[in-house]
Amino acid sequence: MERVRKRCGFHNGIDVEANGRSGGLSLGWKNSVQVTLRSFSARHIDFIIKDDSAGFSWRCTGIYGNPEAHRRHETWDLLKCLNDSPDMPWVILGDFNEILLASEKHGGLQRSQRQMDQFRNALEECELGDIGSNGPWFTWEKGRRSESNMRVRLDRGVANNLWLQCFPEFDLHHLPHSISDHCPILLDTMARSHSSNKVWHFRFEASWLLEESCEATVRELWNVQKDDFLDKLDHVTSGLDAWFKRTKKAKKLTVEMLNQKLDRLNELAPSDEVLGDIVDTKLELNLEKDKDELYWEQRARSNWLQFGDRNTTYFHRSATQRKKKNKVSWLDDGNNSMTTDEGKMGEIAREYFTSLFNSKGVGDCGEILSGINRCITYEMNSALEREFTKDEVFAALNSMSLLKAAGADGLGVVFYKRFWKIVGDEVALFCIKVLKGEYQLDRINHTRIVLIPKVDDPSSMSNFRPISLCNVIYKIISKVLVIRFQDVLPVCIDEAQSAFVPGRLITDNVLAAFEILHSLRNKRQCKKSYFALKLDMSKAYDRVEWDFLDVVMRRMGFSDLWVSRIMKCVSTVTYSVVLNGNVGQSFRPSRGLRQGDPLSPFLFLICSEGLSSLLRKNEDYVGVRITRSAPRVSHLFFADDSLIFGECSARGARKIQDLLLTYASCSGQLVNFDKSAIFFSSNTGDDEKADVRRVLGITQGFNPEKYLGLPIIVGRNRKKAFSVLKDKSLAWISNWCAKFLSQGGKEVLIKAVLQAIPVYTMSCFLLPKSFCQELEQIFANFWWQNSKDKRGIHWCTWSELSKLKEWGGLGFRDLSKFNVALLAKQGWRLLLNPSSLVGRLLRAKYYPSTSFLKACLGHNPSLTWRSIWSAHGLLELGLRWKVGNGGSISVWNDFWLPGNPLHRVTTQAVEGIEFVSDLIDPLSNTWRYDLISSIFSPTEAEQILCIPLPHDSQPDTLVWQGEHTGVYSTRSGYRYLLRPSEGISEWGDLFRKVWNAPCPEKMRIVCWKFIRNFVPTKVNLCIKKVAGDPICNRCYLFPEDVVHVLCECSYASQIWLALQIREPSNASSLSFQDWLYQMFIINGLQHIQTIIIAVYAIWHARNKLVFEGIAIRIEESIAFIRSYCLDLNLTQSRLSSEDIIGPSRWIAPLDPFLKLNVDAGFDPSTKTAYVGVIIRNKS
Repeated sequence: MERVRKRCGFHNGIDVEANGRSGGLSLGWKNSVQVTLRSFSARHIDFIIKDDSAGFSWRCTGIYGNPEAHRRHETWDLLKCLNDSPDMPWVILGDFNEILLASEKHGGLQRSQRQMDQFRNALEECELGDIGSNGPWFTWEKGRRSESNMRVRLDRGVANNLWLQCFPEFDLHHLPHSISDHCPILLDTMARSHSSNKVWHFRFEASWLLEESCEATVRELWNVQKDDFLDKLDHVTSGLDAWFKRTKKAKKLTVEMLNQKLDRLNELAPSDEVLGDIVDTKLELNLEKDKDELYWEQRARSNWLQFGDRNTTYFHRSATQRKKKNKVSWLDDGNNSMTTDEGKMGEIAREYFTSLFNSKGVGDCGEILSGINRCITYEMNSALEREFTKDEVFAALNSMSLLKAAGADGLGVVFYKRFWKIVGDEVALFCIKVLKGEYQLDRINHTRIVLIPKVDDPSSMSNFRPISLCNVIYKIISKVLVIRFQDVLPVCIDEAQSAFVPGRLITDNVLAAFEILHSLRNKRQCKKSYFALKLDMSKAYDRVEWDFLDVVMRRMGFSDLWVSRIMKCVSTVTYSVVLNGNVGQSFRPSRGLRQGDPLSPFLFLICSEGLSSLLRKNEDYVGVRITRSAPRVSHLFFADDSLIFGECSARGARKIQDLLLTYASCSGQLVNFDKSAIFFSSNTGDDEKADVRRVLGITQGFNPEKYLGLPIIVGRNRKKAFSVLKDKSLAWISNWCAKFLSQGGKEVLIKAVLQAIPVYTMSCFLLPKSFCQELEQIFANFWWQNSKDKRGIHWCTWSELSKLKEWGGLGFRDLSKFNVALLAKQGWRLLLNPSSLVGRLLRAKYYPSTSFLKACLGHNPSLTWRSIWSAHGLLELGLRWKVGNGGSISVWNDFWLPGNPLHRVTTQAVEGIEFVSDLIDPLSNTWRYDLISSIFSPTEAEQILCIPLPHDSQPDTLVWQGEHTGVYSTRSGYRYLLRPSEGISEWGDLFRKVWNAPCPEKMRIVCWKFIRNFVPTKVNLCIKKVAGDPICNRCYLFPEDVVHVLCECSYASQIWLALQIREPSNASSLSFQDWLYQMFIINGLQHIQTIIIAVYAIWHARNKLVFEGIAIRIEESIAFIRSYCLDLNLTQSRLSSEDIIGPSRWIAPLDPFLKLNVDAGFDPSTKTAYVGVIIRNKS
C-alpha cells in the first residue's frame, strides 16, 4: 500500500496492512499539508489537519466498519471512544458496513432494524450526522443479473455541527467505481460557486415588516402619482431597494452598539433607571433577532414551522442545505462532455427549454373531438363570464401561502397581504381591467424557471423539474379564473380523472386501482386475461400544444370569451432560466403549461380528456370488470399519472398503441414506452405476455410496489411494505437541521411533518397496531431527547402525550385511532357518493344488495376493503338520520330522534308503523299529531314534534353528529375515538389559559411541564434514581420540587414581587396547579403572558445555575421578562394580519331553518351591558 500511496504523489503517510484480502487502511498527505496523527488501528485512522487557508484546525477520521454483523458493535464502541474532543470540528469518512435506513439497501434480505438502530444511536451519542452526498446513491454493488443484484449505501460521511459551521460550502461526491465494488468518496471542503459576478435581484423580504419605517416607506412610495399601474410597481420596488440598502448598512453597526451598551449596563449597579435601560436595549436586540429568524425562514421554505419561537439556527441550516441541494455543479452539453462554466450551463438550459417549448404542430383531432361531448351549458358560460369583483381578487390573494417565492418583480404574497389596505384598491382595479381585456398581459406574464433536482446528482437537463415563478399580480388573475373554473370542472372531466376536481380525491384512484389489481392477481381460471399498463408521460405539462387545448375547450362548449381569456394567460408568457442565481436571456415559447401557474393543473385535465375520449370510444379493446355487475374501467388518471386496463391480446395492444399515438400527435404528449410498465392477470400465459410487450415496446414488467406513491400489492408482511414510512420519519429526525429546533419547534415538526408522513397511507390502509406503536416510539424519542441527555427522560407515555391539550396532553396523535378515523372518511364518502367510480366498484363486489353500513367483509377481500370495513363501527357510533320524507328511516331501529341520549325511541314497537313516513301527513307534509301522541310517551312525542320538516318532499339523509354541519370530518371522528374512558383532567380551564396565551410555544410547553410535573427538579430526579440529593442548589434549605422552584424559593418570590404579580394569600396550602390557576385569576388575562414568560425565565435561570454554574441575577431575569413581553407585543403588531382580513358576509340558513345572530358589548365606565339579536330566514 505504501508503494501505491507514493505513486499517487503522497510521500507522507501511514499504512495499516490488510489482513489477506480484507481491510487495509492508508492515509497520505503532501508536503504542503500539516497533519498530526492522533491514533490508528485496523479499523480506523484518526488525524488532525491544520488548515492555513481557513485559519483553524479540524479533525478527520477514516473508518472501516467491521464486516461481521455480530461484531459490528465494536465499530460503534470505537466511535464512542474517539468522541473525546467535542469542541473540535470533526468529520468521519469511510466504509461503515452498515446502513441507517431500509431504503439504503436494494435487493437481498431485509436489514435488521436492530443493526440500523445501533448505528443510529452511536451517531446520536457522538453528536454526528450524515452530511449527504452527490453522485450515485448506493456505494456498493454485487451481482450482475437483475434477480441477484444487490446495492447498498455502505460508504458515507458524518460530521458534527462545528465541522458543518466551518465548512458550509462543502461537497461530498460518490465517484463512479470500475474495479472495486465500492464507490470512492471525495470530500471537497471548499466547494464554491464558480460565479463571482452574480447580479443583485430585488426581492421583498418578510423581515422588512419588522422595520419600523417599512410601512411608512411603502405608503409614501405608493402615493406617488403614476399614470400606469405597472410603472407604480416599478417605482415601489426601486424605492424599497434603495431603502433596504440604507437600512442594511446601519443594521450591523446597530447590533454591535446595542451589545456594547448591554455589556456596560450589566456592569452597573442595579437601579430602576439601569433596569429600564436594560429592558429597552434587550427589546431592540430581540427585534434584530426576530428579523434574522424571519429572513432565514423565508429562505428555508419550512412552511410548517411558525415564526416567533427562536428557530433561527434551524431556518439557517435548512436554507443552507436547500441552497446546496439545488446548486447545479455541472451539466452535460449534449456531446457527452461535462461543463462547469456558469455561462455555458446557462446557455445549455436555455437551449433545452427553447426546444422543449417549441410547438411541433397539431395533427388531425377529428377522432378525439368526436368522443368529447358538449357539456358546458349556456348558464355555465354566463356564470363564467359574469362581472369580476374586488372580493374575488382578494379571495384569490388570500388563498396563497404567505412566504411563497416571488416572481421576476420581487414582490411576494407577503407584500400584498400585509399592505392590502394601502395597495388593495388599485391592485384589484388593475386585475379586473386585465381580466376584462382592457390591459395586455404581456408585461406581467414574464416567468422565471428555476430548476429543482429530481435526483441526487443531476448532470443533464432531464434530471431537473422546472418550476415557474410567476409574478404575484399574474397569479392573482390566474387564481380568479381558477376559482370560477372549478365550479364547472366536474361536468366536463371524466370520472376516471381524480386530480384537482372538486369532490374527488387521489385516494379514489388508489382504492380503485388496488381493487382492480387485486382482482387481476386472483384471476386464475377465467378464459380472458387482462393487463394494466402504467404509462410514463415525458414532460407532460411542458409538451401541451396550445392549439389542441383551444379546440378541446371549444368542443366542450366553453364560450369564445372564456377560451380567449384562458389562452391569453397561456400564450403571452415569456421565460428566462435561473441557474445558480443567475438569470438567463428571455425567450418566447409556443407550447407548454407552466408548473407554478395556478391554471396549469386544470388545463392539463382538459388536455387529458382527449385520451379519455379515445379510450371511451374503444371499449371493445380496453377495460376490465372486477365482477359482472361492476362498471367497466378502461383507465384511471391522476393528472399525468395514467393507468390503462385492457384485454390481453396482440390485437388489443396494437389498438391501444394506435390510440396513444393519435393522442400524442394532437396533444403534444410523448409516451416513453421504455419507462412504461405492464402488469398481467395471473391467468395470462407467457406467450401472450411476450406478444403484448413486443407490440407495445415494453421490456420491463410492472413493479407492483408503488402506484401514486402507495404500495399497490401488499403481501403478508405489512410492516415491510410500509417500512418506508419509518425511513422517512427517521430521515427527518436524523437531519442535522432538526437538532436546532426549540421545544416548540419540535412539537410543530412532530405534528405538521412526522405525523403527516403516514396520513396518506393510513387513508387507504389499516396499518398494524405494532407498526403504529413503533412510529410513536420514534416520535417520543425525538420529543424527549435533549442536548445533555441524548435519549432524555420519558416523563410519560405516548398515550398521555396524545391526549388533547385541554385534557392535559400535547395533542399528539394516537396513530392507530387516527388511522381508523381516516378510513371512516372513506366509508363516509361511499355513503355520500355511492355513484362515484370507486363507490360503484366496491358496491358491486362487496355489498351489491345492501348499504355500506350493513356490508359484510366478504370472501377474499382486498386489503383496502378490509381496512375501510374495519372503520364502519366508528360511523355507526356517530351517524344519525335527518328526517326528510321519512321513507328510509325505521321508527324503531334507526337513530333519528334528536334530544334523546340514545337518539332512538324506547317506546315498544306498534304494528302498522314501520317507517317515519308513517308518522307524516303526506298532504300537508306535517307531523300526525294525534297519532304520535297516542303511540309515544309525552317526552318522546314532544321530541318528535320538534323535528322540523322540509316544505317540499326531500329524501332522508345521514348526518354526523360530531360536526354541527352534519358532515363527517377526520378530526371529529378521531375525537370520538379519543374520548377517555376515565374522567377528563380537572385542570381543563388551566390548560386552556396556558395554550391560549400569546407566548412562544416553547414557553407554554415549559409551563405545561410544570403543571404535569414533568420537569427534572432534583426531587423528580431522585424519584427517577438519576440523582441522590433533592436539596435546592440556590437556597440549600429545602427539597427542590415544582412548588419550591416557582413559589417558595426566594429567587422566584422576588421576581413575582418586582413584576407586581400578586400571589395567592394561602399559597403555602395550595398544590402547584391551584397556585398557578389562582395566579391567573388574581392577576387577570392581561398578565397571563407575563406569568408564563416568568415561569420560563425562572426555570432557565435555575438550569444555568445547576448545569453551568452561572448565577443569573434577579435583575437580569426581570429585564428579560419585561423586554420579551414588549418584543412579543411589538412584533405581533407589526406582523398583524389585521390588514389582510377579508370581507365577511352573512350566509342565509337553509329552508325551513331560521338563523339567530347575537352580539354583545360592555361599557366598563358605566358598567352597562348591551346585547343585539337578529333572527332571519332564507329570504
